[in-house]
Amino acid sequence: YQKLQISVTDRIRFGYIGQTEINIEAGKIWGEVPFPILEMHNGNETYFYDPASFNLMNFYEFASDQWASLSLTHHFNGLFFNKIPMISKLKLREVASFKMVAGKLNPSNQTILKFPSTLNPLSKPYAETGIGIENILKVFRVDALWRLSYLNNPNIAKFGIRMAIQIDF
Repeated sequence: YQKLQISVTDRIRFGYIGQTEINIEAGKIWGEVPFPILEMHNGNETYFYDPASFNLMNFYEFASDQWASLSLTHHFNGLFFNKIPMISKLKLREVASFKMVAGKLNPSNQTILKFPSTLNPLSKPYAETGIGIENILKVFRVDALWRLSYLNNPNIAKFGIRMAIQIDF
């Protein structure tokens, strides 16, 4: 089999409005491969926010042999909180995020090795969004996240609160 994967990351500054981090990734696997070699989209079932994962997707929930993903995180840098007198002294910062992935899976890749019952192909894009507060005590971040698609899958979280330790230099 052959695998090609490309990723582009950039940070765009918008002056006093803040900055946006963009990560675009795409890939394709040619040939017939068993499911462990497919692209297993990064899920996260922990209570910690992972910027490189889909935080409301279960582990091993989706696999693809052809995919494209987009991750946007906008840091408002206190655009709203700095206007609230008592909150501005805490130097809290607002953050918003959006992540999505679209993919395809060749049916022949599903028959090489028995697929686990929890693993599925992406029949439509998976997406999630969130808002959060960062710079809590200068090291913590808390996000409220919403799953936007595949809401009827079993044993999933449609909403979640995640925390992260985030040290910015």
